[in-house]
Amino acid sequence: MNETVWGTKPWTGKLIMLSALVLATLFCFWIGSHLRVYTGRELYRFLNWDIFLAWVPVLLALLLDGVIALHRYWRMRWGGTVLIALIGICWLLFYPNAAYLVTDLIHPFVHYRPSGRFAEDLEFWYHLFLFFNAGLLGLGLGTYALSSVQQHITERYSNGIGWLFAVIVLILSSVGIYIGRFIRWNSWDVFTKPQSIINDVMMIINDPSELQFMLVFTGMILVISGIGYILMRGGMYMIRRTGGYRW
Repeated sequence: MNETVWGTKPWTGKLIMLSALVLATLFCFWIGSHLRVYTGRELYRFLNWDIFLAWVPVLLALLLDGVIALHRYWRMRWGGTVLIALIGICWLLFYPNAAYLVTDLIHPFVHYRPSGRFAEDLEFWYHLFLFFNAGLLGLGLGTYALSSVQQHITERYSNGIGWLFAVIVLILSSVGIYIGRFIRWNSWDVFTKPQSIINDVMMIINDPSELQFMLVFTGMILVISGIGYILMRGGMYMIRRTGGYRW
């Protein structure tokens, strides 16, 4: 079967996308550092940690690529399958950290101090462009990580199963972003404090006002991340076959 994935050669598109994500990351670091010098204030250092966490699902997706390749090459049995499953679980837990960067857009409202006509204040644009770029970076990292794993699911099962997997992950990720933003749990707390997470989630479910807020918030995040995924994947992760293009 003549097939090309994500570019003219199997890894070309992936490398191009990774290079763009690295450049966007470096731009975030630079503008954040420049803003601290410009204002003389220690602003947004937490964003560096958030960006690192957003890269974790991409790194896990790359690790998964390597393990699956070895699994096929060495024809490993249950040991390889267990390792793939463990990496997949960790990937799923850390995946919400990518699109979580979109919610960091709230911080300029807290830390920017307007003076006069804010649109003519250069500092305002530093704040805005920093988090706008961070939000796009989060969507890009999420697109790369999910599309990479979705491709493995598609190859193993079918195109329909692959898209069903993507939709389920985006829904779970939207809930995870809500939990991270408002309940302040981290991905690793699933292992260290599982009962506390369950208790907090049940408290939200039993509170109609909290539940409504969660559903509306997660719905909006789902739409944003879903549209971002479709647009970015459609432009960057198209799979070429001899019969034409397909998703």
